[in-house]
Amino acid sequence: MKPIVGYDQINEAGELKVLTKGIYPLVITDVVDVPEREYLEVYYDICQGEFKGYFAAAKASIGRDISKECRSYKESALPFFKGFIVAIEKSNPGYQWDWDEKKLIGKFVVGVFGEEEYVDKNNEVKVIVALQEFRSLPAYKEGKLKVPELKKLPESERPVVKKEDTTQLDLNEVEFPF
Repeated sequence: MKPIVGYDQINEAGELKVLTKGIYPLVITDVVDVPEREYLEVYYDICQGEFKGYFAAAKASIGRDISKECRSYKESALPFFKGFIVAIEKSNPGYQWDWDEKKLIGKFVVGVFGEEEYVDKNNEVKVIVALQEFRSLPAYKEGKLKVPELKKLPESERPVVKKEDTTQLDLNEVEFPF
Protein backbone atom coordinates (compact mmCIF):
# COMPACT_ATOMS: atom_id res chain seq x y z
CA MET A 1 0.00 0.00 0.00
CA LYS A 2 1.27 3.44 -0.82
CA PRO A 3 1.65 5.78 2.20
CA ILE A 4 -1.10 8.34 2.73
CA VAL A 5 0.19 11.91 2.72
CA GLY A 6 -0.69 13.63 6.02
CA TYR A 7 -1.65 10.37 7.75
CA ASP A 8 -0.04 11.43 11.04
CA GLN A 9 -2.23 14.53 11.17
CA ILE A 10 -5.52 12.64 10.69
CA ASN A 11 -7.67 12.30 13.82
CA GLU A 12 -9.11 8.89 14.64
CA ALA A 13 -12.86 8.45 14.28
CA GLY A 14 -14.33 9.17 17.68
CA GLU A 15 -17.29 7.65 19.37
CA LEU A 16 -20.53 9.45 18.66
CA LYS A 17 -23.12 9.96 21.33
CA VAL A 18 -26.06 7.75 20.35
CA LEU A 19 -28.99 9.78 19.05
CA THR A 20 -32.14 8.98 20.99
CA LYS A 21 -35.69 9.01 19.68
CA GLY A 22 -37.37 12.35 20.15
CA ILE A 23 -38.40 15.63 18.58
CA TYR A 24 -35.55 17.90 17.47
CA PRO A 25 -35.23 21.36 15.90
CA LEU A 26 -33.53 21.03 12.52
CA VAL A 27 -31.85 23.35 10.06
CA ILE A 28 -31.65 22.36 6.40
CA THR A 29 -27.97 22.28 5.41
CA ASP A 30 -28.22 21.36 1.73
CA VAL A 31 -30.75 20.46 -0.94
CA VAL A 32 -30.05 18.71 -4.23
CA ASP A 33 -32.66 18.35 -6.96
CA VAL A 34 -32.59 15.00 -8.76
CA PRO A 35 -34.95 15.79 -11.65
CA GLU A 36 -34.54 12.48 -13.50
CA ARG A 37 -35.91 10.71 -10.40
CA GLU A 38 -38.26 13.56 -9.39
CA TYR A 39 -37.10 14.11 -5.84
CA LEU A 40 -35.11 16.46 -3.64
CA GLU A 41 -32.29 15.18 -1.48
CA VAL A 42 -32.67 17.13 1.76
CA TYR A 43 -29.77 17.27 4.23
CA TYR A 44 -30.25 18.61 7.75
CA ASP A 45 -28.71 18.90 11.18
CA ILE A 46 -29.97 19.36 14.71
CA CYS A 47 -29.61 23.05 15.55
CA GLN A 48 -30.21 23.23 19.32
CA GLY A 49 -29.96 21.15 22.46
CA GLU A 50 -27.93 18.17 23.55
CA PHE A 51 -27.50 16.80 20.02
CA LYS A 52 -26.75 20.12 18.29
CA GLY A 53 -24.48 19.43 15.30
CA TYR A 54 -24.96 15.67 15.62
CA PHE A 55 -25.05 14.95 11.88
CA ALA A 56 -22.04 17.18 11.10
CA ALA A 57 -20.10 15.32 13.80
CA ALA A 58 -21.24 11.97 12.39
CA LYS A 59 -20.10 12.99 8.90
CA ALA A 60 -16.70 14.08 10.25
CA SER A 61 -16.38 10.81 12.16
CA ILE A 62 -17.54 8.27 9.56
CA GLY A 63 -16.85 10.21 6.38
CA ARG A 64 -20.35 10.24 4.91
CA ASP A 65 -23.52 12.22 5.45
CA ILE A 66 -26.23 10.21 7.21
CA SER A 67 -28.79 13.02 7.30
CA LYS A 68 -30.15 12.64 3.75
CA GLU A 69 -33.90 12.36 3.27
CA CYS A 70 -35.53 12.21 -0.13
CA ARG A 71 -38.71 14.18 -0.76
CA SER A 72 -40.38 12.95 -3.94
CA TYR A 73 -42.33 15.32 -6.12
CA LYS A 74 -43.74 12.61 -8.36
CA GLU A 75 -47.46 13.02 -8.88
CA SER A 76 -48.28 10.14 -6.51
CA ALA A 77 -46.23 11.77 -3.71
CA LEU A 78 -47.30 15.41 -4.13
CA PRO A 79 -49.45 15.52 -0.94
CA PHE A 80 -46.39 14.43 1.10
CA PHE A 81 -44.12 16.88 -0.73
CA LYS A 82 -46.56 19.70 -0.05
CA GLY A 83 -46.71 18.70 3.64
CA PHE A 84 -42.91 19.03 3.80
CA ILE A 85 -42.97 22.47 2.14
CA VAL A 86 -45.84 23.71 4.34
CA ALA A 87 -43.95 22.58 7.47
CA ILE A 88 -40.99 24.71 6.36
CA GLU A 89 -43.19 27.69 5.48
CA LYS A 90 -44.93 27.57 8.87
CA SER A 91 -41.60 27.23 10.71
CA ASN A 92 -40.02 30.21 8.93
CA PRO A 93 -42.27 33.30 9.10
CA GLY A 94 -42.14 35.30 5.88
CA TYR A 95 -40.76 32.42 3.79
CA GLN A 96 -42.87 31.26 0.85
CA TRP A 97 -41.92 28.38 -1.43
CA ASP A 98 -40.96 29.69 -4.88
CA TRP A 99 -39.66 26.50 -6.54
CA ASP A 100 -36.03 27.36 -5.85
CA GLU A 101 -34.86 24.42 -3.73
CA LYS A 102 -31.58 26.14 -2.81
CA LYS A 103 -33.58 28.73 -0.82
CA LEU A 104 -34.53 25.92 1.57
CA ILE A 105 -30.93 25.90 2.86
CA GLY A 106 -30.80 27.55 6.26
CA LYS A 107 -34.52 27.13 6.88
CA PHE A 108 -35.77 25.58 10.11
CA VAL A 109 -38.16 22.68 10.57
CA VAL A 110 -38.94 20.15 13.29
CA GLY A 111 -37.87 16.52 12.96
CA VAL A 112 -39.65 13.61 14.62
CA PHE A 113 -37.18 10.76 15.16
CA GLY A 114 -38.28 7.27 16.06
CA GLU A 115 -36.79 3.82 16.39
CA GLU A 116 -37.08 1.29 13.60
CA GLU A 117 -35.81 -2.23 13.08
CA TYR A 118 -33.56 -3.26 10.21
CA VAL A 119 -31.54 -6.30 9.23
CA ASP A 120 -27.77 -5.70 9.35
CA LYS A 121 -25.08 -7.24 7.14
CA ASN A 122 -24.80 -10.15 9.60
CA ASN A 123 -28.50 -10.91 9.09
CA GLU A 124 -29.37 -9.75 12.60
CA VAL A 125 -32.25 -7.48 13.57
CA LYS A 126 -30.98 -4.18 14.96
CA VAL A 127 -32.69 -0.92 15.95
CA ILE A 128 -31.75 2.49 14.61
CA VAL A 129 -33.09 5.97 15.35
CA ALA A 130 -34.23 7.61 12.11
CA LEU A 131 -36.16 10.65 10.96
CA GLN A 132 -39.83 9.69 10.63
CA GLU A 133 -41.23 13.02 9.48
CA PHE A 134 -40.64 16.73 9.07
CA ARG A 135 -43.19 18.86 10.95
CA SER A 136 -43.74 22.56 11.63
CA LEU A 137 -42.75 24.54 14.69
CA PRO A 138 -46.39 25.58 15.34
CA ALA A 139 -47.43 21.89 15.36
CA TYR A 140 -44.73 21.28 17.99
CA LYS A 141 -45.80 24.26 20.11
CA GLU A 142 -49.43 23.10 19.94
CA GLY A 143 -48.44 19.66 21.28
CA LYS A 144 -49.49 17.85 18.11
CA LEU A 145 -46.27 15.86 17.72
CA LYS A 146 -45.71 12.45 19.23
CA VAL A 147 -42.68 10.20 19.08
CA PRO A 148 -43.82 7.02 17.34
CA GLU A 149 -43.59 3.53 18.81
CA LEU A 150 -40.86 1.18 17.58
CA LYS A 151 -41.39 0.44 13.89
CA LYS A 152 -41.00 -3.33 13.71
CA LEU A 153 -40.01 -5.29 10.64
CA PRO A 154 -42.81 -7.36 9.14
CA GLU A 155 -42.44 -11.06 9.95
CA SER A 156 -41.79 -11.75 6.25
CA GLU A 157 -38.64 -9.58 6.40
CA ARG A 158 -37.25 -10.95 9.66
CA PRO A 159 -34.28 -13.29 9.29
CA VAL A 160 -34.70 -16.96 10.07
CA VAL A 161 -32.86 -17.68 13.31
CA LYS A 162 -30.56 -20.70 13.10
CA LYS A 163 -29.44 -22.57 16.16
CA GLU A 164 -25.71 -22.15 16.30
CA ASP A 165 -22.88 -22.52 18.75
CA THR A 166 -23.47 -19.60 21.11
CA THR A 167 -20.18 -19.83 22.94
CA GLN A 168 -18.35 -16.55 22.82
CA LEU A 169 -14.74 -15.76 23.34
CA ASP A 170 -14.16 -14.20 26.75
CA LEU A 171 -11.60 -11.45 26.17
CA ASN A 172 -10.66 -11.59 29.85
CA GLU A 173 -9.28 -15.09 29.26
CA VAL A 174 -7.28 -14.21 26.16
CA GLU A 175 -3.57 -13.66 26.65
CA PHE A 176 -2.51 -10.66 24.64
CA PRO A 177 1.20 -10.32 23.80
CA PHE A 178 1.33 -6.86 25.41
